[in-house]
Amino acid sequence: MVILDNFITDQSLLDRIDNDDNFFGPNGNFMWWDGWWNSKTQSLKHELIEYIWKHNPPVGPFDIEGFEYWTGVYGPSKPNKSLGTHYDKDELHYKRTGEIIRPVIGTVFYPKNVPFKGGYLEIEHDGGEMERIQAKYNRLIIFQAGEDLHRVTHVTEGTRYAIAINLWDVEPVAVAEGEMVIETNK
Repeated sequence: MVILDNFITDQSLLDRIDNDDNFFGPNGNFMWWDGWWNSKTQSLKHELIEYIWKHNPPVGPFDIEGFEYWTGVYGPSKPNKSLGTHYDKDELHYKRTGEIIRPVIGTVFYPKNVPFKGGYLEIEHDGGEMERIQAKYNRLIIFQAGEDLHRVTHVTEGTRYAIAINLWDVEPVAVAEGEMVIETNK
């Protein structure tokens, strides 16, 4: 696992994310991008992915097919207050076959500087030890999202904003079947 604080040094990028009313909606909408090597950057989320994985890769390199990404907005006045314990996997393939196909690596980034309480990322390591990581502005967390059980604890005050990005070496079934959003506009 890697935790990097103050990861983005491009304040313009952080400001554009903060001021983009569409960046965090709708909650839980899973999206797919086949990467800069296959298609143009077409959204602010793609710019963020490029910033992390093309220009400033903290780990790797990885041989991947693309990026699955989604935003999470949690708070007492939001539809979601927490996220239950889970592994990241190709959900549609698992539902159909029972076979688990996991992403290569998972990323969580916190791009909004707003106050909130709770909303810790908890990651269970081998042997059941639970590590609790505070969600913090401009913090990047990289971990084995397909191998380590993880969850988000209840947000008790304010709103917690995050974007999760999984790197895949195999395109998830939902992409091929058109059940995952392919983001195409800014």
